[in-house]
Parts: sequence; C-alpha cells; structure tokens
Amino acid sequence: MDKFNEFLASSHLQIGFKKNLGCASGLFPMQNTVDYFTSKNTPVYIATVYASKTFDRVDHKVLFQKLVNRGAPRCFVWVLRSRYGKLVSSVRWNGVLVQNFGVNCGVRQGGILSLFHSCSTYMLMS
Repeated sequence: MDKFNEFLASSHLQIGFKKNLGCASGLFPMQNTVDYFTSKNTPVYIATVYASKTFDRVDHKVLFQKLVNRGAPRCFVWVLRSRYGKLVSSVRWNGVLVQNFGVNCGVRQGGILSLFHSCSTYMLMS
C-alpha cells in the first residue's frame, strides 16, 4: 500500500475521516478565531456543512475514475475494482441473518481503503 499512497492522499485541509484527527482538530482553530474576533467586539458569522452519510453515497465507478484521473496505475485500480465488485453485506435483526446483498456504492469509514481491514458487517467474497 505504501507504493500507492500518493494516489490516495487527501487535501491537508481535510480534517474529518483521517487517522489521528477528529472534531477537536477542526474546532480548535475555529474556537481561536471566534475568541479573537469576539474579544475585539466584532461580530462573528459561521456557516457549516453537514455531510450526512457521505461514505454511504460514494459511487464506485466515480471513485475508480478519480483514481485513474490522478494517474494511479491501472493494475492498482483494477485490484480495487475487483475487491469492491465482490463486496457484500447483510443485516442481522433479532438474531436472524438476512440473505447477503451486493454493495454497489459507499465505502467503509475509517480510510480510503478500509475495505482491506476486517469488519464483521462487511465481507469480501473471493
């Protein structure tokens, strides 16, 4: 994976969904800015964006095309496409397991390639 990190890097301005970063990393500079301007009796206006279920709505085809556009080697994109193409999930309700269904969009939270990590609610079928 180290070989392909350059194609998977996100903006240094992104705070969410990154290892060792969280809400506090984003709130600290905002709080300092608000404190500075309010200490000078200047009004402060804040606009926020809430990206609900962002990871659930990622279109796999768009994701792979973005990697190609970044210049990622086609063999690397092919491996990802192959793994995502075999991604299935299921639902357990009151101890009853529903039949598996294919996952056509969305990526697991925790990282761009989090599908390589084990998770009991997602399975990769070989």
